[in-house]
Amino acid sequence: VGDSMSTLRADTIQSTGGGAATLTKQTTAKSNLNFNGTGTIAVRGSFNVASITDRGTGQFTHTFVNSMSSATDFTGTGCAQDTYPDNDGRNRMVSSWPFSASSAYANSFDTSGNADDCAYISSVIFGDLA
Repeated sequence: VGDSMSTLRADTIQSTGGGAATLTKQTTAKSNLNFNGTGTIAVRGSFNVASITDRGTGQFTHTFVNSMSSATDFTGTGCAQDTYPDNDGRNRMVSSWPFSASSAYANSFDTSGNADDCAYISSVIFGDLA
């Protein structure tokens, strides 16, 4: 009996039209971003993120490489902490939501709801690509 398992290896998978491939029967993140939101912004890792802009204390915009299908029909989530590990017991949160089909906001807050720059901010976006 031969081995029935195969391995598919590819650097890029595109649709037949040359754009992003559509995933079916599953939901996956269409963008993710991990960055330092204090001082000079420094991206640690990302997927489908072309750039990030600091709009003020705790306010950031990340622009996608591949746009979403709509300016309003996607959602995001995230997390933040001021140190690693976060030993001070003060939780942080990130609110990620659509800004346009090509970008999203990632805003970080302290437990009192005040805008807060954090050293560890992550944002994940779900929805359909254009």
